[in-house]
Amino acid sequence: MSKLEERESRRKSIVGNMIESSSSEGSGSGMRGRPKEERELKKRISLSVQPSLYDDIQKIAYVQRKSVSEIICSLMEQYRNENQKDLEEYENVRSI
Repeated sequence: MSKLEERESRRKSIVGNMIESSSSEGSGSGMRGRPKEERELKKRISLSVQPSLYDDIQKIAYVQRKSVSEIICSLMEQYRNENQKDLEEYENVRSI
């Protein structure tokens, strides 16, 4: 067996041992990392806004120590709460 073949054989056995040990460790509990929380996942969306408006929102977010996403989310929740009647009307129209 040449030196190259010998090195390759040793490498394969080391990699094989690593794979076997990691699969046997993971099969014990079946879960790794943090447990899943029972909460609604966020949806990614894309918005088109004027650059000057976005710059101002970023400045406000910086001063308030919030992210732009947090500010937009709270504004959208406020808008939804203010327009609850429209949501109810939508549900009525949809059920017909």
